[in-house]
Parts: sequence; structure tokens; C-alpha cells
Amino acid sequence: MDGIAVSFGTDDKGTFMTVALREWRWGKLPVYNGFVHAERVRGWQLVWWLVDTGRLPYPRICCITGSSYRVGYHSENYYGWAPYPLAQPVHFALHQRFTRPLAWTSIVSQHATTGGEWFARLSLEPTDVARELRLSFGAEVAQLFVTAPFPLPRSDNV
Repeated sequence: MDGIAVSFGTDDKGTFMTVALREWRWGKLPVYNGFVHAERVRGWQLVWWLVDTGRLPYPRICCITGSSYRVGYHSENYYGWAPYPLAQPVHFALHQRFTRPLAWTSIVSQHATTGGEWFARLSLEPTDVARELRLSFGAEVAQLFVTAPFPLPRSDNV
């Protein structure tokens, strides 16, 4: 972590927490599911803070293919707290499914068993999930570090 700090949530004593977050060191992210670059980066920082503090296990196995190749977390909802561990090729195919659907549909056909899996239900057309969440829950849903459900339990899988 590089010293970026943010205060958010409260611990079990009602005290606001200040934590260090990882710094995004790559280029600007395109809009995905209606989430802009800043929201996607903040969600990424939150996920890695959860990993770094033992509240989320380090991603080791792709939840779709079972691969252990370059596994990282993916979120469909950058306001949420439940990312999916995905192997890098799967992750790239998922994000590119709107413009390169054959790669994604091939993965789905190989690995979905019921069609009800979260990844099998993803649309091949872009949707504005962020807008739907803001309409349903209000603009404050985007303030991840204000609305965080703390204290979060530590993961037993770290």
C-alpha cells in the first residue's frame, strides 16, 4: 500500500476508521455497467483492502474454470462487496463480451451447467447497473467508504 488514506465506516466502538489503500497505477478504465473510472478504481481499492486485511481470501482459483492462472477479482457491481475470482483470460473475455461475444459465449457453454450461474446470466448487451442501483438506493449507494458495513469479519480462508 502506498499511503493513500481514507476514513470511512465505523468500528465496533463507533469510531471512524482510517485505512491505507492501494494506488491505481494503470490507465483510465472505460465505463463498465455504468460505473465510471473513479467508481471502478474505488471498488478495486476496497476489494484489495478487504484482501490485505484478511476479510476476503486472496484470489487463487477461477470460480468459472477452476484455473489458477493469473487470478484476480472481478465485480459486476462496483458498489458491492462480493467480487468473483476470475482467471485473466476469463476476466478479459467477460469485459469484452459486448464487442467480442464469441469468446465469452464459448466460456459460458463450456463451464455453465444449469444456465442459472451468475456468469451465464450476464447480458451480451451493455446495461447501466450503476444507474439502476442509484435509482433504487439513492446516490449514497456510490459512497462505498461511508456506507461500508463495518466491522467486517475476517476471512478464514486467508
